[in-house]
Amino acid sequence: MVYARNGEYPELAQHIQDAQTTDNLPGKHGTTRYLTRLTNQTKITENRNTSCPSSLPRPTGKQCDEYPFASTWQGAKTGGSYSRRMIDARQNRSGGQALALFYLYNRIIEKDRFLVWIK
Repeated sequence: MVYARNGEYPELAQHIQDAQTTDNLPGKHGTTRYLTRLTNQTKITENRNTSCPSSLPRPTGKQCDEYPFASTWQGAKTGGSYSRRMIDARQNRSGGQALALFYLYNRIIEKDRFLVWIK
C-alpha cells in the first residue's frame, strides 16, 4: 500500500509515517515487520473502538485515525500498540476507501502480509 505526503491524504500519510518512525509501529516499507490482514468484522470493530472510542472528542471536520489499521491483526485490540490522531474527515474516509481497494485489487485476504510505503 502506498500513501504520499503530497498526495490526496497528506494528514493520513503523515500520521502513518510518524507512527512507523517515531512510535516504531509495524508495517514500514523496506522492513520485515509486516501488517497482517484481518477480515473478521467483529474484531475490526473492537480494534477501532479500542483506538478511537466514541467518547473521544472530535474537533469539527476531524475524525479519529488509527494505525495500525483496524483491519489488521496488529490493530489496537488484537495487536496492542497503536497510534491515533485526529485528521481531516475527508482524508480519513477516502484513505480508508483506498485501503479497501488495495485489499480488493491485490487480493489481500485473511492473514496475508503487507507493508505501507509513505512517499
